[in-house]
Amino acid sequence: MRIGILGSGLMGGKLGTLFARSGHEVIFSYAHSDRKLNRLAAEAKNNARAGTPADAARDADALVLAVHWLRIDTMSYSRRAI
Repeated sequence: MRIGILGSGLMGGKLGTLFARSGHEVIFSYAHSDRKLNRLAAEAKNNARAGTPADAARDADALVLAVHWLRIDTMSYSRRAI
């Protein structure tokens, strides 16, 4: 299954890591830094990579929205926006 993570903080990062280690293809996106996304993907191993929210949503079987309710609007203004 292809899973896109929109919001790669504590919750999204942990869920994405668990999904990747269970054999799912995971794309981490929307974090404070690209370095954090790349670190998450490397730690999750095999089936994970970093990308933009658009990358995460494209062809995903499931999306995890893991951002604080008050930050949802900022996703559209982010340089990593969908």
